[in-house]
Amino acid sequence: MTALWIVLGCVVALAAGLLLFLNGFVNQRGVARLNKRIRFTKDDRILYVVAHPDDETLMSGTLSLLKRKYGLPVKALYLTHGEDGPTFDLVPKSGLKERRTQELGYVKEILSLDEMVVKDYPDRYLANQDFGDVCGAVRKETESFRPTYVFTFDENIGMYGHTDHVTAGRAAVAIAKDCESVRGVFQMTLPSGMLNLAMKVSKTFRERYDPSHGLPGPNVACNIYRYSKYRLAVTKAHKTQTAVMRELQPYFDRIPRWIYYAIFDREYFFYRTRAEL
Repeated sequence: MTALWIVLGCVVALAAGLLLFLNGFVNQRGVARLNKRIRFTKDDRILYVVAHPDDETLMSGTLSLLKRKYGLPVKALYLTHGEDGPTFDLVPKSGLKERRTQELGYVKEILSLDEMVVKDYPDRYLANQDFGDVCGAVRKETESFRPTYVFTFDENIGMYGHTDHVTAGRAAVAIAKDCESVRGVFQMTLPSGMLNLAMKVSKTFRERYDPSHGLPGPNVACNIYRYSKYRLAVTKAHKTQTAVMRELQPYFDRIPRWIYYAIFDREYFFYRTRAEL
């Protein structure tokens, strides 16, 4: 019996060691924790600006923390309905807009969002629209909500080279610069470990990511382990985008949540104050 306990102990120790190794491989040391970088107060308000339904997924753990730990109001702004995306054979292409709008309804419930606005710019062609008009739409929703912090994409590569993402990030930053209520902007990014892994396992990253216009280095990290159930629920809510989710979060639907998010337990951002924009 003693020998059995020793064997079990060794197995547990090896498993824990493997998780720690993998966690260290994908994460980046020395990045300031969110609660150390920013002292949130009850008066703070969060706005996120993205291009498509499902773009919020990679920051949904952080959004859940801000809502559930700090009780902050959160508003979502989507610039398209994502009607040109894949369907996962769940609906005909003609029904995708309606279905993705329905999926956003589930996301609003999961994240307990206070407001959600979905604009009707054409999916995949956001960069071809008049930039002043896009900025006007972002300005309207920003001024009506008066956020203190804005979450969005970077302006260089839009995570992996999607021009809609780049346009959303550019517009959000342009408006945040002029909005007196805004204290800072968080832009989604990845540490080198996660980026290197993405380049190996994700066809999307391999084909579209251009290192010469790469992601900004992270300077803020948010530990999302306690809120991982909300991130997983948001990921699964976008059923029509399951193939995309598998590209961006490999094996999320095959590995138990407590293991998966023990490894991928942080979301990363490039943060700047309004004066630094």
